[in-house]
Amino acid sequence: MAPLADPPDPSSATVPARSPAGYAPRMSETVGRIRLLALLGELTPNGPVELTPDRPLRELGIDSLGWAELAAAIQGEWGVDLAGLQVGPETRLGEVLRAVEGSDGPPAGPRPRLGRLQGTADVLGGRALRWWFRLQVEGAEHVPVAGPAVLAMNHESALDIPIIVTACPRRITFMAKRELYKNVFVSWALRQLGGFSVDRARFDLRAIDAALEAIGSGLIVGMYPEGTRSPGRLEPFLPGAGWLAVRTGAPLVPCSISGTDRARAATRPGRVRVRVRFHAPIRVEPQTDPGSRRRMAEELTRRLRREIGGSLPRAGLLGR
Repeated sequence: MAPLADPPDPSSATVPARSPAGYAPRMSETVGRIRLLALLGELTPNGPVELTPDRPLRELGIDSLGWAELAAAIQGEWGVDLAGLQVGPETRLGEVLRAVEGSDGPPAGPRPRLGRLQGTADVLGGRALRWWFRLQVEGAEHVPVAGPAVLAMNHESALDIPIIVTACPRRITFMAKRELYKNVFVSWALRQLGGFSVDRARFDLRAIDAALEAIGSGLIVGMYPEGTRSPGRLEPFLPGAGWLAVRTGAPLVPCSISGTDRARAATRPGRVRVRVRFHAPIRVEPQTDPGSRRRMAEELTRRLRREIGGSLPRAGLLGR
């Protein structure tokens, strides 16, 4: 497709009726509009590229955050909610176009209530955790007493979830990988503790929307920027926590967790000690420009990793 010299006025955009016959003549127009949104929002870090329906989002340089920005722009432009659409790096632009043009993205659906038993679990299980692991909590005063915040933690084991629920002085809502929700009981327990699932293999808009909704409700959202458990080492951080802070203006609170990777060796009380350290919050100003958001999120992510890694007991964790 040749570059568009005179893109259509975005203010005149409408969502066409779903119709196979009406799709083809509108395709180039819609591609032009998405191209315009991508260029204006600096959503394609690979630079200007030819936008054709068979092009995968990966080749456009669109990752999960880029997709969140693009989907938000599409919703603002055409009123199309793409939260239910399953999108990943190999999703082709034409699939996105069909969802936009036909409004055929699956509805997002209602979200379940989260964290209803968090207080009860803290009272019953929290005491046992504090006693068994001699849980040491430092810097709890750094957690804002009210209002939203993004709590970013390293991730050593599955024990991190109940430990942070116990250590945090406020109710926390957190992302947990989708694979943990396959078991009915585990899924129920995670939701009662405040967890919501994130599909790491796709660009999960539902998880991003859930996090934004929690921030908008004045809650604390917990995230593991490593994206997976990494006992004994600190993996590179993904920019999602920084992006969420910059997108909303919520303070970003670094949190270091140590000792949970040795939980299996805890054959008696106090044999394995767990420490949770909350660091001073990083205050940020919300950014409205997608490009500025991305750049600031990446800068915050580097700072976040330095602060967390610097307080972990093992040497050489930042060498990766």
